[in-house]
Amino acid sequence: DEVIVYANRDEGSVYDHLKRAIDFSMNRLGPHHMPAGLHADWNDCLRLGKQGESTFVAFQLYYAFTIIKKFAEYKKDNDYIAYIDEKQKVLGKILGEDCWNEDRFIRGYTEAGQIIGQRTDEEASMWLNPQSWSVISGLATAEQADKALDSVERELNTDYGVMLMAPAYKEHAFDGALMLLFNASTKENGGIFSQPQGWIILAESLRGHGNRAFKYFMENAPAAQNDKAEIRKLEPYCYGQFVEGKDSPEHGRAHVHWLTGTASTVMVGCVEGIMGMRPDFYGLKIDPSIPSDWKSFEISKDFRGKHLSIKVNNPDGVESGVKKVILNGETLESNYVPADKLQAENEILVEM
Repeated sequence: DEVIVYANRDEGSVYDHLKRAIDFSMNRLGPHHMPAGLHADWNDCLRLGKQGESTFVAFQLYYAFTIIKKFAEYKKDNDYIAYIDEKQKVLGKILGEDCWNEDRFIRGYTEAGQIIGQRTDEEASMWLNPQSWSVISGLATAEQADKALDSVERELNTDYGVMLMAPAYKEHAFDGALMLLFNASTKENGGIFSQPQGWIILAESLRGHGNRAFKYFMENAPAAQNDKAEIRKLEPYCYGQFVEGKDSPEHGRAHVHWLTGTASTVMVGCVEGIMGMRPDFYGLKIDPSIPSDWKSFEISKDFRGKHLSIKVNNPDGVESGVKKVILNGETLESNYVPADKLQAENEILVEM
């Protein structure tokens, strides 16, 4: 409800700002009724054209529908809830049916209608971000999610993290594939970009794949590579923008320190994904996805002015799944901790 100014003129509540953000995309749809690329999405070397369409952005819009619906329910904005339900259903059908390609989601459509990221493409047939965001958004079916994530591990994973796409562009790039300017397995041309590592960690965690989620974290974590300093080169206390991929003779070398948003994405991947700390308006869901050899771990967390001391036991060595949560001696109905049950100091026992 807080009122803040818009960038150019006028003012509105935070809720109004969010609705305008949705409207911006809905008023600029491409030929396949997904958000138009305008210039580029997160990948500024992927120029699909003004009317080109990015599945990555479309998945984010689908997820934005889910999030803003929670705000609309809180505000009892029933007309907007109906609007969101209708538009999300339409977009979900487009993504789930038209953009699914056997074992992966395509990267998008160029303005001329060319499909980017089909499994039969000679180059750039597999892209990371559509796969991770198909899961994060909640759009992918269980079968699609697991097939897409398996394809990521099979075709994109390396000892130093997950590559942005593969195979790298060399001879078959479309006109808007500006990553062709870079050598194979560097930068956007199949390099291991650090920021998306957090997204794939989160996606694997949401599917309950604790072993794989933690493996991806360790592959790219700077502090885990102190014994490979002669390969990584970069300082051991910060992420670089990217690491050279498996087709590079300098595979594993990191570049461009401090110029990346990786800290935030990996934090979310670890805290909300691996640790399973997922807040909403009314409380905290605890749903870890951890390596099966973790028999127990502890979390100390401040949550809305209250302190939580959380002990997680995993006697059976599972990757995910919570059997029981005990809050201050009370067994809860599920793994959701209502905020109104919290005291100033809280002891929480989680059994997987």
